Amino acid sequence: MLRYYFKLAFISLKKTPLLSFLMIATIAIGIAATMVTYTVHYMMTQDPVPGKSDRLFTVHLSSWDPNVSYKLKDGKEDIPIFMTYQDATNLYADKKADKQTIISFHKTMMRAAEQPSGMATMTYLRPTTHEFFSMLDVPFLFGSPWSASDDSQGNPVVVLSKKKNQQLFRGENSLGKEVLIGGVLYRVVGVLDEWTPLPRFYTTRSEAFREPRGVFIPFQSSIQNNWSLSTDGSVYCWGEVDFVDLESVKASECVWLFYWVELSSAEQREDYLAYINRYAQEQRAMGRFQREQMNRILNVAEYIEYNEVVRKDGRIAIWLSAAFLIACLLNCMSLMMTKFHGKGAEVGLRRAIGASKVNIAWQFSCETVIVGVCGGVIGLLLAQLGLQITAQVYSHLHTELMEMNLELVIMTLVLSVFSSSLFGLYPIYRACQIQPSSHLKSL
Repeated sequence: MLRYYFKLAFISLKKTPLLSFLMIATIAIGIAATMVTYTVHYMMTQDPVPGKSDRLFTVHLSSWDPNVSYKLKDGKEDIPIFMTYQDATNLYADKKADKQTIISFHKTMMRAAEQPSGMATMTYLRPTTHEFFSMLDVPFLFGSPWSASDDSQGNPVVVLSKKKNQQLFRGENSLGKEVLIGGVLYRVVGVLDEWTPLPRFYTTRSEAFREPRGVFIPFQSSIQNNWSLSTDGSVYCWGEVDFVDLESVKASECVWLFYWVELSSAEQREDYLAYINRYAQEQRAMGRFQREQMNRILNVAEYIEYNEVVRKDGRIAIWLSAAFLIACLLNCMSLMMTKFHGKGAEVGLRRAIGASKVNIAWQFSCETVIVGVCGGVIGLLLAQLGLQITAQVYSHLHTELMEMNLELVIMTLVLSVFSSSLFGLYPIYRACQIQPSSHLKSL
C-alpha cells in the first residue's frame, strides 16, 4: 500500500511542476544555508585529542609585574597564558607530570641543503621538546621524534610535516638529509604523517584554525641560536632585559612560552596544581611572583573556552541560519497549503469512493517525504558549493573546516526530511478536512 501512495505522490508532483520545484528549492536553500554554518561550527568544536583531552593541561603562573595589570578578562584582572624561560625550564626539569613539553614560536628562511639559496622560503617553525609528539599522539610517516639528549644538548635535528617534506624532498624518505634553517644545518630525523587536529588547542587563538606549522626543532636549539625572542608569537616583558644578551633574556620576566603537561588521570589535577602553587611560593620567597597568586591549570576543553577559540558570534550565526531555515519551511508550508487545496476535487472524489482521512494523510505524507528527500539532496549539493566558496573567501582557515563528514551528510538528509514532514502536518490536516460534497460538483 505504501508503494501505491508513493506512486500517487510522484504523479501529483508531476502535475504541478512549478509548485513542486518551488517547494523543493525553498527547502534546499534553507538546508544549505543552515548546514554550511553548522558544518564550520561543528568542525571547530570537535575534540582535537579524543580520549586524552581531560588529561592534558596548560599551566599559567601569576608571574607578572605586581605594579602593572597584565590585562583584564570579563572585567577582572588576569594572568598570562605564557610562561618565562626560567619558569618553563624549572618546571620541565622537575618532571612532576607524566609528560611535559615547552612550546615556542619562530620564523626564518629555510631550504633543503641541496637547493640553491634562491629557493629558500619564509617558514614558520615550532621549537618544542620531544614529548610534544607523544603527548599529542602525532603520527609519523618516516622516522621518529628526536631524543631526550637532543633536547638537552640542543642538537640541530628537525622533524618535518608531510606537506613540508613534499615541498623540500618531493615526498621521499628524507631521513638523514639536511635542511638549512636560518643559516644553520639541521638533520631530518622524522617526517609526520597527516596530522591536523582542529582546533589547534596547544597554541594561540590566531593559529587554532590555520595551516599547522610544518617544521619542528628542539626548543634548546632555538635558544642556543639566540632565536628566543626573534619570534613571530606574542612576547610580553616587564623589568630590565637586554635582548642582545642571551643570558639576560633567559633570566628576564618576559613571557612567551606555552607549557603543557600530561597527567596519568584527571584525578591527579589537584595534586599537580598543589605542586604549581608550592613552586610559586618558592619563587615568591626569592623575590619573584609578588602579585596575587591566581595560578591555574586548564585542560584542553577549558583552555579552548578560556581562549575563546570558538567565538560567540559563531553560535549566533547558527541561530540566524536556523531562523532562516524556519522562514524557508514556513514558505514551503504555504506552498503545500496552496497545492493541497488545489487538489480538493481529487480528494473529494477519493473520499466519495471510500478513501478514509488516513488514506489521504498517507498520500500527502509521502509527497512531503519526497519533497524533503529531493530538497535534502539538492541542499547537500548547494552546501558543498557554499563550503567551497567559504574556503576560498577564508583561505587562511584550514580546509578541513569546510568539509562535511559522513555524519553531517546523513544529518543534512534527515533534517530535510524531518523538517518538511513536520511543516507539512498542518497542510495535510487541512487537506484531510475537505468535505467530498463541496468539491464533487466541480468535477
